[in-house]
Order: sequence, then C-alpha cells, then structure tokens
Amino acid sequence: MDYDVIVIGAGVMGSATAWQLARARHKTLLLEQFDFAHTRGSSHGESRIFRFAYRDVVYARLAMQARPLWHALEAEAGEQLLIPTGGLDIADDAEGFPEVEEVAAALEAVGAEHERLDHAGLRRRFPQWHLAEGARGVYSPDAGVLRATRCVQVMIARAIAAGAAAREREPVLSIRPLDGGVEVVTAAGRYRARKAVVTAGAWVNTLLAGLGARLPVQVTQEQVAYYPARPGQAAAFAPGPFTVWIHYRRDHTYGFPILGTPGMKIGLHHANRPIDIARYTATPIPAITDFLNDYIGRYLPDLQPHGFEPTACLYTSTPDHNFLLGSLPGAPDILVASPCSGHGFKFGAAIGRALADLATEGATEIGVSGFGLPNVMR
Repeated sequence: MDYDVIVIGAGVMGSATAWQLARARHKTLLLEQFDFAHTRGSSHGESRIFRFAYRDVVYARLAMQARPLWHALEAEAGEQLLIPTGGLDIADDAEGFPEVEEVAAALEAVGAEHERLDHAGLRRRFPQWHLAEGARGVYSPDAGVLRATRCVQVMIARAIAAGAAAREREPVLSIRPLDGGVEVVTAAGRYRARKAVVTAGAWVNTLLAGLGARLPVQVTQEQVAYYPARPGQAAAFAPGPFTVWIHYRRDHTYGFPILGTPGMKIGLHHANRPIDIARYTATPIPAITDFLNDYIGRYLPDLQPHGFEPTACLYTSTPDHNFLLGSLPGAPDILVASPCSGHGFKFGAAIGRALADLATEGATEIGVSGFGLPNVMR
C-alpha cells in the first residue's frame, strides 16, 4: 500500500484528521480539490465560536474533549488559536426560553461552570444588549473564538511537519474499495491505502456517487456581515466587556466580540437557502444583509446599523442537524464524516482524533459513538 490512510477534503475535519494521523506516525496523504484553506467551503474566516453551551449533553461533552486537543495544537504551533471570551446564550421571547433552559440544564449535567441571568442581570452585565422585559440568559466562561482559517493552516502544517503528504488543487475522481484497502484516483495520480477518510463537506455526495451512496444532507448558502461600533463605543464590544453569543428566537442569530476586523461579526443561523454546489458562486444575498441590519438596529443599537463585507459560506446539514460519522456500509475501509450542520468547527480537533483512531485502531474514546451512518446506499 502507498499509505496507511488517505484523507479526502482538507477543511477543518480533514486537516484535523491528517494532523492526528501524522503525529501518531501513520503514513498519511491529505488531498484537497482547491487551495488549502480556501474560501469556497465551510472552514474559512477569521472566527468560529467555541463553547460547551449546548442543549444536548452529547455535544457539551464532545466540546469538553475538543478543548485540550485545541490547546495541544496551540502548543505545537507556538501560537494562540483559541481566544477566551466567555459566551452568552439568550432569549427574550417564549420561543427561545425552553432552549436557554436546556442549555443551562446540559451545562449543569456535565459540570461546566455557568451562571443564569434574568433581565436585570443581563442589563447589568451586558448593557450593550437591548432585550425585552422577561429576557433570560446563561453565561458560560469557557466559551471563546477559534481563529478558523489559521486553525486549518496550522493543522495542515503540523501534519506535514510530522511526515504527512499533502496535495492541494488535486480533485479526487473516484474511490474504489479493494480487497483489504482502498484505491483513490485523482486528476494527477492513483493511490492506494489501507483506509480512506472522506471529509468533503458540501462535495461529499459528489464523491460518494461512484460508490452508490448518498448522505441525507442539504447544502445551503449562509452569510455573515460585520458591524462597526458607533463613535466612542468600540471598547464596549471588545472581548471582556462583550462575549460570543447565541440568540435563541425564531430566526437564530449569533455573533462575536470585535476581533481583528473593525466590526462585530454577526450571522443568521440556518438561513436555509439551498444551492447546487456545482453552481456555487458565493455571491452575498441582500435579503440576509437587510435582516442583519434590522436586527442590529433593534438589539445592539450602539453598533452602526449598516454592515460591511457580507461574506458567504456553506452549511452541509442533516435533517436533524446531528452529525454523520462511520464506515460506509459494504465498504468498511472507507470512513465518511459529515460532522457540521453549521455548528461543527469547534469539535474539529476531537473529530479528527476520532477519525484517526477509527481508521487505525477501529475504536476511539472520543464521544462519537452515537452518530453513525444511516442506510446511505442507494
């Protein structure tokens, strides 16, 4: 065999898998159809939220397993990749109240530090927010910001430093099971390995089609924008006075303190604009920008009400927004992972460890046993 494991797709999940495989001294090949750390998928940008604050204890525990692995990456790289900011989960109407209560219950169940806040507490601690009477929230000090593009770049670099081969601009044309292995054909060559790991994001079903498989996922275009503070207000939105946040309402929104870019990054979670990945252009959607402008004017009026740099990205989502991860039915040497649904980046270091373990040992201590694959064969 040419390699122990071939990893297809170098977003956060694939680059993390290659890093974990290479540091464990497995002969690894990482393949990416575009440039490394490209901007056409789901892993680029200056920031992603890291948090333990989930409504489901499975994800809270998985985030707790991911954090020391992110710190291990920082130690190897000699640079900070996870910036602590604290996090705030809020709701100010009846639709969001149950979700905030579930977040608090899950944090309590896993023993994570947190603080419940009523409307008065929110107003006192975070006066930047203009919330309706009766608002409630949960503050979690363990939250922070991952430097998304830099995380991917560093993991690829660390994988290469540990001995991995990494090839960008080399699209995979086919994957074929062999007796006791896998053959991967690209536009530039033909490779064999004991195992293959497919972490292709929005392109996963394009790759699986030749194997007669299809994941139940939908690709949508999402969008963020940046909002500068009004004169004299920038300090109020810096890390410390401000946090990463999620606002539970009919249209969930999320955002960050002002970091790097001179504006606060804000997004609408699951805008649900389905796309054909073969025709994806990353053109911003004016209706989403208008929605975010209105949101800022209502809830965070100390920011300028008109955003800049509307930026597109992709979600590849399952119907229930849970992750898919496991061996392909009928082809046990091919592992497939679609662990995002718009909330996966924070788990990348842990998912990479899990996939590396499963590919080489057949088992893992990372908490992914509940994900699996449904009947994906067509």
